[in-house]
Amino acid sequence: MTFQGKSVDENERTSDRKGFCMKKGIALWSAGGALLLGMSLSGCVAPSDVSDLRAQLDTVSTRVSKLEGKSGGEQGSGGSQLADMESRLDNQKLRLARLRDRVSKMNHRLDELMNQIETQNAMFRSMGPASVPSPATSPPASPPVHAAPSASAVPAPMVAETPPKPQGTPDTLYRQAMSDYQQGHYDIAVKEFKSVVDLFPDSHLASSAVFWEAQSHFNMKQYRRALTLYDDVIHKYADSPKKATAYFKKGQIYEKLNDRKQAIHNYRRVLELFPLEQQLDDLAKRRLSRLDE
Repeated sequence: MTFQGKSVDENERTSDRKGFCMKKGIALWSAGGALLLGMSLSGCVAPSDVSDLRAQLDTVSTRVSKLEGKSGGEQGSGGSQLADMESRLDNQKLRLARLRDRVSKMNHRLDELMNQIETQNAMFRSMGPASVPSPATSPPASPPVHAAPSASAVPAPMVAETPPKPQGTPDTLYRQAMSDYQQGHYDIAVKEFKSVVDLFPDSHLASSAVFWEAQSHFNMKQYRRALTLYDDVIHKYADSPKKATAYFKKGQIYEKLNDRKQAIHNYRRVLELFPLEQQLDDLAKRRLSRLDE
């Protein structure tokens, strides 16, 4: 009986052990532990070993989760950095556009100031003591004429008539033309400046009159005619004080005509030929830097 009792107890313990092992294997399989299942089916596994393996699985799972989170975080961080860089680039582009607009307005204002300075300088140079016409001298008294002895008197000799002198002086005509120019009467100023040149071609004001005639055409946007007159200032009047400005104005016209090559050429001529024209050189450099962008 004792032997049989022992046999029954051993059978029951063996059965209980197998049931425990099967239950553990099923539990581990449902948790994704294929390795645990194989070990539990091949032999008796202690509960402490199962706990260790579970802990290892939890550790691995935690590491995977952290890696996935880190990867996702890096992608999110990268996307955030890219968006931030694009935003900064847009801001820089907007700032650059605003700066270019300010530079353009400043250049326009400088051009206006230069024209005003040129106008005032020309007016000051032309101002001076007005030419006072010499008073007409009375002809000398002729000696008394005795009566002719006969009726057939000798005819007086014919005196050649001199051509009429032009009305006014180059200074007065120039000042009148400049006054009309300053008032914006450019069409009238064109005729008056041209009269100065036609009537007094050798006057010291001739080259300046040609320049301001060109300026009048420039202000009326008659650019081709203005170019021709600026060329006259440069090539016909070697000592003209307006040569440097004429080159600069040609550069401006070629800019307006979208001829970048000729504009750069004329601005460079200002720098090459007139290095002492500080104000004009600075303006030419500004124009060149803008065209070289």
